[in-house]
Amino acid sequence: MPIILAIESSCDDSSVALLKGHRLIGMRQSGQEEHQRFGGVVPELASRAHQEWLSLIINDLIHDTSTSWSDIKAIAYTRGPGLMGSLMVGAAVAKGLALSLDIPLIGVNHLHGHLVSHFVEQELEEGIFPMLSLTVSGGHTHLVWMESWLEGSSLCATLDDAAGEAFDKCAKMLGLPYPGGPVLDRLAAQGDSGAYSWPMPQLGNEAYSFSGLKTSVLYYLAKHKPDLEDRRDSALRDLCASIQANVVEVLMKPVLHHAGQRKPRSLGLAGGVAANSLLRSRMLALGEQLGCKVHIPPLTWCTDNAAMIATSARILMDHGKVAVESMGEKPLPRWPLMDYLVELSVLNLGQEGES
Repeated sequence: MPIILAIESSCDDSSVALLKGHRLIGMRQSGQEEHQRFGGVVPELASRAHQEWLSLIINDLIHDTSTSWSDIKAIAYTRGPGLMGSLMVGAAVAKGLALSLDIPLIGVNHLHGHLVSHFVEQELEEGIFPMLSLTVSGGHTHLVWMESWLEGSSLCATLDDAAGEAFDKCAKMLGLPYPGGPVLDRLAAQGDSGAYSWPMPQLGNEAYSFSGLKTSVLYYLAKHKPDLEDRRDSALRDLCASIQANVVEVLMKPVLHHAGQRKPRSLGLAGGVAANSLLRSRMLALGEQLGCKVHIPPLTWCTDNAAMIATSARILMDHGKVAVESMGEKPLPRWPLMDYLVELSVLNLGQEGES
């Protein structure tokens, strides 16, 4: 089985992984805590940190796992979507390694990495399709009908803010530290979700919107100015619980509709917001109601990581979807998942992966 070295640098986390078949040999990750004082990711700082850390953690990974460079048979990297500067650093490192080792270079769509993150360190199953999969992160929210690992259609996508962005922006307004989503989730567990009411977008089941919630929270706080300094204050906990309930309800409405209409064989939930406790419990309850399996990655694989990029690359190699000439590929900060899947459908230039 070939060993794949994968690089993930789409946003602020530098991550590298080695994968052999479905066995994760190792992964190294470096976070960027300096963004916390700004309350969000600063793109210039993120790209500089990738320049500083990527080579270091790659060398650490190779050394700590006693892997020989000659054993690595492909370099995978996140080509997009993401922050342009961060993507460019990852692409440059990946291309340099692929050229020096004279091995294939595989540009992976970050969203496809999330879609397959349920199967990091697992054998790939074909009997799970069709799968109704919800991918929710800080920058992306979409509901996808997957016919196979590399075939799917978009059923619902956000028109404005992604769900994770809405969580983080509302958390920032509440004075919570960045990233605010996990903190909001913890406080919500102690609050009353019915204490506050927020508007629900009237968009049917083909689009998501979270900008109305963000604006409503902003106006409410400007008018009422509750005491948000005390983390034990019931108003803060109730605000967190009601905001979380609103976001999860908006996310689940199209899922419930399309699950009832299409009868999927399985359900999927992925992305950073898949770590949210209420969303996980709602998706598991739906699976039990429908009598189908729900695939949710462990918390480790919900956030951005190189293991999911390696898993996506493994699928591409297994299906012969690796371009022969890929050194000229440019990073794509905007790269819709559906565009990527269409591109793959006409790409038959690779060699079948080893088994």
